[in-house]
Amino acid sequence: MAAAAIGALALIGAAPAMADTIDFDSLDPNTYNGLDTFDFGGYHFEVIDTPAAGPSGNGFAGAIGNGNDPFLCAIAGCPTGNTSNYYLGVNDGSLKISRGDHRAFSLGSLEYAFLAPVDNLPGYSYGQLTVTGTTVGGGTVTHSFDFPELVGGYSPFVTASLQSAFGATLFSNVTISSCIFDGAGCVNPSNNQAQFAFDNLTLAPVPEPQTYAMLGLGLAAISLAARRRAQRHSNV
Repeated sequence: MAAAAIGALALIGAAPAMADTIDFDSLDPNTYNGLDTFDFGGYHFEVIDTPAAGPSGNGFAGAIGNGNDPFLCAIAGCPTGNTSNYYLGVNDGSLKISRGDHRAFSLGSLEYAFLAPVDNLPGYSYGQLTVTGTTVGGGTVTHSFDFPELVGGYSPFVTASLQSAFGATLFSNVTISSCIFDGAGCVNPSNNQAQFAFDNLTLAPVPEPQTYAMLGLGLAAISLAARRRAQRHSNV
């Protein structure tokens, strides 16, 4: 029982370390069309073309680029403040993310920026990053984050707290997309102007069932040991 109790304490102490970080650093730079998929770090990624193309759209919709590459953005205004690999959603495209083992997960945070269609635009916020999650119960939850204002014609990366937006909600998948302000709202499709970049997405997968079983056994052992100590003290 002592071993079980120690195991339970170890599981409790290890819980914060369960978060995963998607940073794309071990992937080679690449371009993706709608319907393309790739896997990384235990997660499955599905590239989605502009809504204007419908569910079977297979146009250019995403890429993995490196912030140190001077040729990454020949025309567009690449974000600043990130010299590692990151994902770019282009031409009104989006990216759907799920666990490769189909386990549920919660969201922590991510770093994001606006991928301006051309460089040297005035210093405004041009739209929003949108995170839409399908919950384990089949519902849908959405939260949008304004893009930062451009600085010197380019968007800096900023951090969004997804945990503050979604709490402990458990998701089966999430889709990251963007929209452009048009004076009446934020829209996508938007003539291929809705573009974004993101990096360092943190997620926490739900532990395997056997982990909960071990934790329950350990807590039961702790409770039993405490009762026995109390009985010994009462008999003194």
